[in-house]
Amino acid sequence: MSFRVNIENLSVILVEPTHPGNIGATARAMANMGVTDLRLVLPEEHLSEVAVKRAAHGLDVLKNASVHDHLTDALHDLHWVGGTTARNRKAQDRTVSLPDIAQAFPDHSCRMGLLFGRESSGLSNDELALCTALIHIPTHGKATSLNLSHAVMVTLYEMSRHYQPASATHGADVGSGIATVEELAGLRQHLKSVLTQTDFMKTHQETGIMKRFDDFFARAQPTEHEIRMWRGMLHRVEITIRRSLENVSKQD
Repeated sequence: MSFRVNIENLSVILVEPTHPGNIGATARAMANMGVTDLRLVLPEEHLSEVAVKRAAHGLDVLKNASVHDHLTDALHDLHWVGGTTARNRKAQDRTVSLPDIAQAFPDHSCRMGLLFGRESSGLSNDELALCTALIHIPTHGKATSLNLSHAVMVTLYEMSRHYQPASATHGADVGSGIATVEELAGLRQHLKSVLTQTDFMKTHQETGIMKRFDDFFARAQPTEHEIRMWRGMLHRVEITIRRSLENVSKQD
């Protein structure tokens, strides 16, 4: 595959990390691999003495980390997000083993993010739904869960094998019109609302149906224009539903 990762457009996002030492060690791992954009969602004491000591030469990464109250805010400008999972979700099209991560890369240079969950419970299903790809790190022992900073280091190393030379990134058209995670999340909510209004999707079917749409959009890599087209179509469906209900009300 010809696509290469632009290191300047790569971010690491941690969701609700509870151990300051892991946050600091993550910053150190990022510095080792040349990645500088760390984003933290509701972190615990990320600038504590323990975190600072563990960061070592990654202290600048730690000090410059952005802090967010909501995951969607941390992902809003990214076009591709790989979320790590301890489970090998073979049934899902978006799941890829870490050694095969290049298979899940987008077709164009864009802003990419690696998403890591809580030390205790990982990422929730709703959080995984925001991801373009689900990354499984294979292990050979009975214990399948890695320490947070270790998972970050292993994943960044694998990503580094696909880094684009700095000279090749000059003048690159970042994103090339690919929809951001925020735009896809908005479409997902809009689609979910319309499917519910039309009775196409019952409550007990919601999880399965939306997962299929998540997989579809991950494969399609829709552009901003295509997202607007989908939203416009859904808006017209909503108008038709509203008019139909108004007509029924008048007849009554």
